[in-house]
Amino acid sequence: MKKTISIIMALALAATLSTVVFAAEADDGNLKKNISVKAKYVDDIKASKTIQADVIWGKMHICNQAAHLKVVQKVLGIFYELGGFFMRIYHAKDYADMSRKAANIVSAQVIMKPNCVLGLATGSTPIGLYKQLVEWFKKGDLDFSEVMTVNLDEYKGLSRENDQSYYYFMHQNLFDHVNIPVENTHLPNGMEPDSQKECKRYTELIQSLGGVDLQLLGIGHNGHIGFNEPGESFDKQVHCVNLTESTIEANKRFFASADDVPKQAYTMGIKTIMQAKKILIVASGEDKAEIVHKAFFGPITPQVPASVLQLHNDVTLVADEAALSSL
Repeated sequence: MKKTISIIMALALAATLSTVVFAAEADDGNLKKNISVKAKYVDDIKASKTIQADVIWGKMHICNQAAHLKVVQKVLGIFYELGGFFMRIYHAKDYADMSRKAANIVSAQVIMKPNCVLGLATGSTPIGLYKQLVEWFKKGDLDFSEVMTVNLDEYKGLSRENDQSYYYFMHQNLFDHVNIPVENTHLPNGMEPDSQKECKRYTELIQSLGGVDLQLLGIGHNGHIGFNEPGESFDKQVHCVNLTESTIEANKRFFASADDVPKQAYTMGIKTIMQAKKILIVASGEDKAEIVHKAFFGPITPQVPASVLQLHNDVTLVADEAALSSL
């Protein structure tokens, strides 16, 4: 089914600094109907002219930024013609709603491709998502028997039995509650002391599976994804990283003290993450509002690692109202 949205004059975008709403005609087969198209001219970005176009379709919010926009005839064409990033933003009411919406996207991937490769994340944000997947599995709605998983990261120096290891986390929150074969689940080996050897092994493992179909991500307060911390460049493949003080501080709540938080971790690199066919990122809470804005509406910079996702061609952000409050 093809939907085409037309804008009468692109010059009207630059005529005002305030948000404007255009009446547009959507051609849905033989049925035509008027819908609202909201657009805003942004004047405070260093490019000579930058246009931000927002398309709100029900509860789905599609946004794009691109420089040197001249004439655009179709809103949906903006994303293609300008080569800018295409992103869906789903507004959730609260954490529970965010978890359900994100779980719907993961479950759709599993249903459409039963032998898919899921890239999984840890931390507090995806726990509700995993809980929802388990609930649907128990109802008979999902089957994980053919699914393969690769996790983003693992602390270096923690054994699988340690209750703060990500191996333990994944089994507690998902693997032990669904019918996924244990041999189909993969994480970096935190007990491998040879970083170069382990990074090479895990990189080759991901490649041997054909890459990731859907990569789940959270976002750290400093913009890290996985354990890719702010820096001078984007790290590429799986690597061993020294954790920043801010990340150690954020994670100390899971340990007896900050001193017990491991100082290193194995993580997928930015290149590995960006090679995923689809990316799903979840965010919750007012404390994530500032970094969500920086990551998706600010400049692309290694100082905000998540900003690189602007270059991916299939990204979905599911966030609650608090996390989206700065947009």
